Amino acid sequence: MMRNGFTIVELLIVILVISILASITVVAYNGVQNQASDSAVQNDLKNFGKVMELFKVDNDRYLASGEITASLGLRFAKQAYGEDFQGRNVRYCINTSTDEYVLVANSKSGNYFRVKPGPVVETTPSTYGWGVCNLVGLASTNPNPNGYSAGVWAAWTN
Repeated sequence: MMRNGFTIVELLIVILVISILASITVVAYNGVQNQASDSAVQNDLKNFGKVMELFKVDNDRYLASGEITASLGLRFAKQAYGEDFQGRNVRYCINTSTDEYVLVANSKSGNYFRVKPGPVVETTPSTYGWGVCNLVGLASTNPNPNGYSAGVWAAWTN
């Protein structure tokens, strides 16, 4: 008498193969999401840098922290941002004596990016709080949490 069906070993092998394929898919999906977040943050920083350069052409200086408003048209892909160790994700600092600025942002992937006069570059995860203003030569200044504070985005980020 012949019995049709699968043995328990065959079923376990099929379940194992499906589990392996599912985990590979999840890892690949997370990688794609992280790359998308990094790209969105870098694009936002590039646009911020362009706004800063246009302002400097017209006014011979960069924007001070209090001058950054929604009227500048800055748009941020807010879902792409993560928080640093202090619960912030975008920080701006300007050194008026050297006329140099920096904007540091934390991507949801955990990567940090900064823009100063010049291109957007990746920066170290320790660049938050006091470390942001150190990037423009201000050793004892903690920047305002300009973009995001206590779970609420600033109005200028649109």
